[in-house]
Amino acid sequence: MATLTIRNLPQEVYDRLRIRAAENRRSMEAEAREVLAKALPPKLSLEEALRKVDEMVARMPPEAQKKLSVDSFLAERRAMWGEDE
Repeated sequence: MATLTIRNLPQEVYDRLRIRAAENRRSMEAEAREVLAKALPPKLSLEEALRKVDEMVARMPPEAQKKLSVDSFLAERRAMWGEDE
């Protein structure tokens, strides 16, 4: 495990961390680890990222999904530049 030292931490941040740790019945060190772990989720694999995008698109209304298609994008660009389809 690595060790991290934080210098020049503003007193207000220190106090908020101390209060939050007490509320969660943890040490300040454990609370800081929890805050950092939640703020920095693990990097997703390409497959996982694509799956999440697919899930987001599936929740969109059909008319919004249609605008996301490559064919729709190309047709829009052709119309913008006055090209025939």
